Amino acid sequence: MKAAALRWVSELARQNPEAFSDASNGSNGMEEPSASSHESCVFGVDGTRVHVKFFRRTLGRTGVTYDPCREMKAEYAMLKEYEKNGFSSGPYRIVRALGVNEALDCALATVYVGGATLLSLIQDTLKGSGKEDRLMAALDLTAGLLRKIHTVMPQDSRVDASEMFYSYLKPMLYLEEQGALDGFHRRIAKGLTRWHSFKPLFEQRGVTVHGDANPSNFKIQGGVVYGFDVERSRPGRSPLLDVGTVVAELSHQCAYLAKDEDRARPYIARFLTAYAPDAGEREKLLRMLPFYVSRGFLKIAMLGYWKPDYRRYLVERGTRCIEVVP
Repeated sequence: MKAAALRWVSELARQNPEAFSDASNGSNGMEEPSASSHESCVFGVDGTRVHVKFFRRTLGRTGVTYDPCREMKAEYAMLKEYEKNGFSSGPYRIVRALGVNEALDCALATVYVGGATLLSLIQDTLKGSGKEDRLMAALDLTAGLLRKIHTVMPQDSRVDASEMFYSYLKPMLYLEEQGALDGFHRRIAKGLTRWHSFKPLFEQRGVTVHGDANPSNFKIQGGVVYGFDVERSRPGRSPLLDVGTVVAELSHQCAYLAKDEDRARPYIARFLTAYAPDAGEREKLLRMLPFYVSRGFLKIAMLGYWKPDYRRYLVERGTRCIEVVP
């Protein structure tokens, strides 16, 4: 299988030389694992690198309706849509797709991009081994990429309201099934009732979102930010779905690594200001942001490796956010 994959990506690289003009170099025949929700590898081909994600080799939970080849085709189509809309050049980019192969465990090949992930920059800064100004610049770039996605990609006049609440209920119900809500479900349900009566939440424009704006899904290299893992990218969503995910992740990383959630405040402020430089627009976003940050905390709490005390902290933070009166 590995030999077949190498032959396949070698042919793709030779067919698409222009796709590698700004990519990092690699060694011929090199193969290395790459962290992902699916098993993936990076292959060195003729001095370039190709990243391959195998949708049939999942590393986490999947639903009963999960179809690996369908998901492969959907992400490939979305990557091509990003390319068509100008995300292959400039400072804000989405990785370029090279091809798909159902026979190789539903494989998707993309151009490999070097550089540091936003997550690694956050963690290095909190651990004292990274520079604060480098993290701030990375937050500016990530905000710019999300803003471009929310502006350039297809839009609707209104958000999909049913999807908005369904995407919140999914992590809440999963945590309830796992016995992790620990009595917080009543407070969350009460908070959701108030938000359901908040008219501006339903009046948002529907935009295409990245859909999984985890800091590990953005890489910064040479003043350019690259987004990847866009399998959850969809139209008709609130832009705050992505923004709230980043804000929750910044708070979580500071709480977990630095034991001080307040340390996230300047990073969050920098990110939000870069995303919405206009103060009036930013004030409107801030009114709705707690709903999406709450969802972000619950999504993080779903991960299976937290100790009970820290998972409870994440659930409590999500609960406190949804209890904010809009």
